[in-house]
Amino acid sequence: MDFDLFFSSQRWRILEIIAKKPSSTTEISQKLNTTPSYVSQQLKLLEAADIIVKERTGFAEKGKPRTVFSLSREILHLNVLMKGLPIKKTIPLSDYHKIILRIWLLDNAELHYHIEKLYWRLEKDLKNIRSIFIDTSSIKPKVFVISDIKALKSKINSFSKEAGDILECFLVSGEDFKKISPEKMHHIYDSGSFT
Repeated sequence: MDFDLFFSSQRWRILEIIAKKPSSTTEISQKLNTTPSYVSQQLKLLEAADIIVKERTGFAEKGKPRTVFSLSREILHLNVLMKGLPIKKTIPLSDYHKIILRIWLLDNAELHYHIEKLYWRLEKDLKNIRSIFIDTSSIKPKVFVISDIKALKSKINSFSKEAGDILECFLVSGEDFKKISPEKMHHIYDSGSFT
């Protein structure tokens, strides 16, 4: 399917809203400052393309059921322009893809390789890791691996030494992480977001 038609600026804005939180036609029209009928028309097209689904929830007002729209699936739509490999492709997102995309979306491309390398080192331990955040606000970015498993410390310290001047890695307990403000950090992995 050619998704380009469904990613026009206005439809894309609708998808952004739905991706952040399942929303009703009214909620979407208010955020876009447009009419509910226009939004409803766009939602029908997106639903016909199997990009979104609608779900009736509890009663909202005067006995009318509330309908909210959410993503039917998570996808990556690529437009690649490389010598010898111009391609458009849609890939269903797995947990692995989501982690790699979060890494690739970091502004500092120099970090991508190193953070991916850390991910591969920790892949078998992900079941023991709650979250991974990266703070890029300082000259030397800091990676925080949140886990109460102390056995990970030597693996993380070893990687931090290898990374040298590129970044620092820290194992932080869940309790200690509460003292740190993650709002301004980049979220790479969260065990709860992939279940």
